[in-house]
Amino acid sequence: MSDQAKSPTAEQPWPNQTYAWYVVIVLYFGAVISFLDRQIIALVVADIKADLGLTDFEIGLLQGPPFGIFYALMSVPIALMADQRSRRNIIIAGVTFWSMATAACGMASQFVHLFLARIGVGVGEATLGPSAYSIISDYFPKRKLAMAMSVFTMGNLTGVGLAMVLGGALIAALKDAGTLHLPLLGDLKPWQAAFVAAALPGLILAMLMLTVREPLRRGRTSEVVDSKQQMAEFVAFVRSHKGTLTTLFISYSMLVLVAYGNFSWMVVFFSRSFGWTASEAGYVYGMVVLVFGTSGAFFGGWYASWLDRRGYRDAPFRATLICAIPTAPVAAGVFLFAPDAWWAVACLALWQFLAAVPAGLSGAAMMSITPNQMRAKISSFYLFVSNIVGISLGATSVGFLTTYVFKDDQLLPWSLAVVNCGLPPVVCVLMYLGLRMYRKSLADTEAATAA
Repeated sequence: MSDQAKSPTAEQPWPNQTYAWYVVIVLYFGAVISFLDRQIIALVVADIKADLGLTDFEIGLLQGPPFGIFYALMSVPIALMADQRSRRNIIIAGVTFWSMATAACGMASQFVHLFLARIGVGVGEATLGPSAYSIISDYFPKRKLAMAMSVFTMGNLTGVGLAMVLGGALIAALKDAGTLHLPLLGDLKPWQAAFVAAALPGLILAMLMLTVREPLRRGRTSEVVDSKQQMAEFVAFVRSHKGTLTTLFISYSMLVLVAYGNFSWMVVFFSRSFGWTASEAGYVYGMVVLVFGTSGAFFGGWYASWLDRRGYRDAPFRATLICAIPTAPVAAGVFLFAPDAWWAVACLALWQFLAAVPAGLSGAAMMSITPNQMRAKISSFYLFVSNIVGISLGATSVGFLTTYVFKDDQLLPWSLAVVNCGLPPVVCVLMYLGLRMYRKSLADTEAATAA
């Protein structure tokens, strides 16, 4: 192996930036499809409840823990592979697996079947985040990284929006068609057929990923000899930056919890509070996420880059803090003080814009302080925490509050208000206290890489 292959450094030319943006777009579509597959369940809550006889809490369990916990658990060993092996091939295998698991959701006839299939979706989708973060970090210099990360994570919001808009239209059409008989699959109810249809784009993505080239790994502070040394270096890095990483992980994970609580229950909120059908609510909410969510994520990347050009070394962290401050009072306008549905939609649009700002900034903040050979591992540990705290508890906490605290399905708005108005102020305090630690960690990592 050549010295260049053993020790790729920042002196090597960066890849062609047109092709680099092509890679980001392919990974963006991966994020779109992954979120479409995981969020389609939010549109068929009423149908699943009716067919399987479930409570709001049980629906929350299906949307959160089986996906989130196993996504988190598998992201760690997958990241260990991604730091040493082909990240592209790992994503291809994951896309194929989660698409098959999504189709398996459509085969479910009992709670346990759907629970197990959701586990499969989580396991497959665990390949995308750590591998994509690491790939993008090797295609773009630091000054462009926040924007590239934001474009990639815009796919998350686009996926949620398309799941609501297209999924709502698909489900309405499937309900008109009634029970479908498909070769090899048998008779499928409309909500089951929706899962099968959602699985198909993933197979196209798997083929598209074959056009992505594995980039040169940059910013290694040392050559990793074996897995024992690899983990020793990783543990030493985490210990030396434990304050910064703890603040990053907890604050961004709490924002994920709020977002997933809304992703999972917003359609139900509009249906119960204002009498909209699932298709109507899904279309409107989907358009809000598509327009205001994606623009908010794009704005976040631009704003962080703007702050960075003006000398703020903590730009991704600072941009998140500034935009998180107004989210709690805006959420109160959605869930507690809206006189009608369209007032709630207007407040929700502003909330979605602000809440989407951190979408790409969490990755940029972590990748900026992390040496190359640890980036997939750091992102996987972040995803582990954010999935345990955010995805697993987001949907479940809202369902728990509705079923066991307020004990009335019609008080869902109060459950959503507790989550949306209670957590963001805590996040803002944590982030403000963590700004100085983040700047120190960034300086330490840059000095270690330069040495």
